[in-house]
Amino acid sequence: MKANEAPEKLFLDVTSKCGDTVFTIKNNDTDIEYTRTDVFIEKACSWMRNYVNPTAGTYLLDEDIEKFRKAMKGE
Repeated sequence: MKANEAPEKLFLDVTSKCGDTVFTIKNNDTDIEYTRTDVFIEKACSWMRNYVNPTAGTYLLDEDIEKFRKAMKGE
């Protein structure tokens, strides 16, 4: 991770005796996972670019993926 770059995920330990504690790795099953929105959108778009519709045997159109990206960003 670069100095000024936030991690892709953060985990909040709400059971910590020291108050709520944030980690970059999951420590227990009760941790709450937070994901950066921009990372989530990019990973979803990447998956969509490689997805083949099993019934039609076609890929999603780039323009449809871009519409999804804009909708997720609230544009």
